[in-house]
Amino acid sequence: MVRFSKIVCYVVVAALVLVGSLVIGPTVGSTEELRIAHFMSPKHPMDRFLMRPWAKEIAKITNNDLTARIYPGGELGKGPRAQFKRAVDGVADITFGLQGYTSKQFPRTTLIELPSVAPDGIVATKRLWKIYDKYLAVEYKRVKTLAIWGAESPILMTKNKAIRKISDIKGLKIRTPSKGQAGLIRALGATPVAMPVTRMYNALNTGVVDALMVPPSVILSFKIGEVAKYYTTGLPFGRSPFFLLMNLSKWESLSASQKAAINKTTGRGLSIKGAKFYEKAGAKGLKSVSKGGKHEVITFSPDEVKKGTAILLKARIKIVADLEKKGIPAKAILAALGARN
Repeated sequence: MVRFSKIVCYVVVAALVLVGSLVIGPTVGSTEELRIAHFMSPKHPMDRFLMRPWAKEIAKITNNDLTARIYPGGELGKGPRAQFKRAVDGVADITFGLQGYTSKQFPRTTLIELPSVAPDGIVATKRLWKIYDKYLAVEYKRVKTLAIWGAESPILMTKNKAIRKISDIKGLKIRTPSKGQAGLIRALGATPVAMPVTRMYNALNTGVVDALMVPPSVILSFKIGEVAKYYTTGLPFGRSPFFLLMNLSKWESLSASQKAAINKTTGRGLSIKGAKFYEKAGAKGLKSVSKGGKHEVITFSPDEVKKGTAILLKARIKIVADLEKKGIPAKAILAALGARN
């Protein structure tokens, strides 16, 4: 009799546990924390003004059913170049990075790095999304694309030698972020040096490179204003693309409501926010070195712009032809992006 009572108790307890799991199980089990990885300081504006606001927004609209934690400064893996791979492999759930650091993976997207493709980062971003499904999606099959956008146009920054003419570029060692932009620097008579943004400060300060090809937002965000004295603007360089990508397995594991929340808060809208930030930050960076007398902002004369533009467009033709030989419809993509000749 005692043994029978114990069996009944076990059955009752098991039933209560099952009922309890049916009531509260899905709510508790569906709660997810996404890990966002980037290589910059937690004080970087992209962390403060894009990622943190998005994390707060996603938590709010899901009632904390879906949250996000940011791991800055390479906490989930050192080196900006590996950010795409970290998203693919699931080292992080979401990563921030530049397509140019792995140019072979993104030959279509990085066409916006070529000269005279878009007048600013915001237009470039809108055009990227306009052609995304037809031309770019194939490059993002292994991830969930949350955002892709274009930055402000790069300029040339030097420590010792002012660049006032196109001929002043010849013979310089210039930092470039990608293969495509390296081709442009080479066409101008300089030697491209591939280098992530995190190494630029020391490289310019110690003479590893003579100049930087980089957007002016880094003047403040990476403190380049401390080491560069001259800032030369005017050439129609293209603009670096950026990404915010999600591990595909993590995406597929989320509930329908969690996916809906992410789709609602990312995509074209979040991308345009990123582009606007960079355009604003670039203008602020240039303004910071336009006063005080410690720096000099130089604008190429119309004749020098014409000369430089001709060189860059000739280089673009060669880059496009090489891509076409590899089966990339570069001409069609540039036309869809509204590139000027």
